[in-house]
Amino acid sequence: MEFTFVLLFPGQRVPYGAVNTWVRLQKMLPILLICLLPVSDGKGCLQCWPELPALLDYDLQVLWGSPGPPTELSQFLHSFFLEDSILFTPWYLARDHLEEETATFFTRVDEAIKKLRDDKSALLEEISVQEGLLTEKLKDRSQELKQRACNDSCDIFSPTEITVCADCQTHFLTCKDPTFCSVKVVGNYSWAVILVSVLMLLAVAGIG
Repeated sequence: MEFTFVLLFPGQRVPYGAVNTWVRLQKMLPILLICLLPVSDGKGCLQCWPELPALLDYDLQVLWGSPGPPTELSQFLHSFFLEDSILFTPWYLARDHLEEETATFFTRVDEAIKKLRDDKSALLEEISVQEGLLTEKLKDRSQELKQRACNDSCDIFSPTEITVCADCQTHFLTCKDPTFCSVKVVGNYSWAVILVSVLMLLAVAGIG
């Protein structure tokens, strides 16, 4: 079998088919970034990007090819990204982390389509598994980011751009960022209030 190679980076030759898949994924990543960060009430980020449904359909069309994906597959992905909103957390992510995880997810979706396109039930089951893995990976990434920022040995040397889906705004995360590290402070304050209250009760009891 003969393979056609193209030059992707200086000094690096890769199979044309791999480049084709990579180009397709590159087209999808900016689009998918807009739907994976849920707001605090469990809804998706759809209100931030009203054009998302049409773009998601386009991406699926690119992966499936002509004459287009089954309606069930399109509805399945729409439900995951836009309706079910099982991604209650994370509420924030760094763009590069999100790109890495969504690229991995759609690479696996592409592989699943190639293997199981003639078996609709098996295809939907495999994509469901990959959706679960994506959910967990994004939660892990978000937690890692928070731990990194709030850790005493924080190594964020320059502000890291993240997306906060609650208000569709960009936030620049820094070490000991009060936006994300305040929970610990509030917790310590609550314990202090409780401790003072207990001491006051003991003092009153002692006086009595």
